[in-house]
Amino acid sequence: MSYTPPHSHNRHSSLATVYEDNDPYRIVKKSPRIGSISDNSSDFDAVHSRTASDSSTSRLYSGQMEFGQDPYANCKKKLKLNEERANSYLPYSHHERDPRQQQSCEPMYIEEENGAPASTTLGMGSILCDTMMELPASRIKEKQVDTTLGDDFGLSTQKRRKRRRTVCGMRYRSLVLICLLFITTVVIIWYFVWPRIPNLALDDVDNLGTIQVLTNSTKKSMSTQWVLNMTADNTANWVPTRINAIDIIITDDKTKESFGTGSSGWLVLPPKKKTMIPVFIDIYYETYNVNDTTFQDLYNACGVQVNSNAPFESKQGVLNVTLSVTYHISGIVWPTTKQMHIDSLICPTS
Repeated sequence: MSYTPPHSHNRHSSLATVYEDNDPYRIVKKSPRIGSISDNSSDFDAVHSRTASDSSTSRLYSGQMEFGQDPYANCKKKLKLNEERANSYLPYSHHERDPRQQQSCEPMYIEEENGAPASTTLGMGSILCDTMMELPASRIKEKQVDTTLGDDFGLSTQKRRKRRRTVCGMRYRSLVLICLLFITTVVIIWYFVWPRIPNLALDDVDNLGTIQVLTNSTKKSMSTQWVLNMTADNTANWVPTRINAIDIIITDDKTKESFGTGSSGWLVLPPKKKTMIPVFIDIYYETYNVNDTTFQDLYNACGVQVNSNAPFESKQGVLNVTLSVTYHISGIVWPTTKQMHIDSLICPTS
C-alpha cells in the first residue's frame, strides 16, 4: 500500500484560498450564480475558476480598473491611446479619405453578396472596400494615380477626335449645310442678276451726208455716213443692262472685205422691254484695182445716184452684207461678238 501523507486535503484548500484572494479576475467574476451555492463551496470555486464560460472574452469586464496587487501586471508605463487616428483608413476613423478613392472604390454591403456569411468578428465594420483591404496604402495611391491618368488620357483622346471632326469650330455636317445654302443663294442671285446678251434687229438705214465717189485711172474710193436704226430686245433680263458700247463692222458677203464701222456708245437697256438704238456707221472704201469686186458692189448700189446725167439709165443694185456686232457689257470682262446676215440691203438715197 502507498503511504498517504496526512492533511493533504487541507493543503489543497489553503492554496486555492490564497490564489482566490489574490486573483483580480476572480474578484471581478463573482456572480450570484457562484454565491447561490453553499458557503462551504470554496473547493468548487477553486476547481471551476478557469472554466470556458468564465474565461470567455465576452464575459470580461470592459472597464479600466487599477489593481495595485495584480501579480500579473506589467511594471512598464501604460501607453495612452491617441484620441484620433490620423493614419487609419478604417471607415470609422476620423481620417479624411481621398475623394478620388471614394469614387473609384464602391462600398460593399452584406445584402449585395449572395451567400456571403455575415461578419462575426468584433471591432470590424460591415462596410469595407476590397481594394483597401487587399492592397497596402502605397499601392492604393499608385492605382489611384493610374486611374486618373487613364481618365485624363481618355478625355484628351475624345477632345482630339472632336477637334478633328470640326473645322473652324463647326462640325462637318453644319459646314456642308452652310456651303449648300450659300451656293444655292449665289445661284439664285446669279440667275436674276447675271446680264444676258440682248438681241438686235435692223429696222432701216438712213443716210446723213452726201455720197462721195472718186474714180480715176489710179485710185477709186467711196465715202458716206449711215445711221442704223436697230431694236434691242432685253426681255430676257430681270435687271437693267448697262452697256459700255456696241461696235458694228459691215463686211461684203462676196469678198469678206469691210467697208463700214461704227459704235453706239454707253447706254442702259431697261429690263423686260425692247428699245430702239441708233448706231452711227462711217462708210469708206478705197482700192487701186480697177476690177475690184467690193467697189463694184458699192458703186452699183450707191454710186449710180451721183452720175445722173449718164447717157443711159443705170439700175440700182442691192447689198448682201454681214454685220459683226460686239457687245461690251458692264460686269462681264470679256466681250461677246455676234454675226447678223442681211440680204438685199438698199443703199439710202437721202
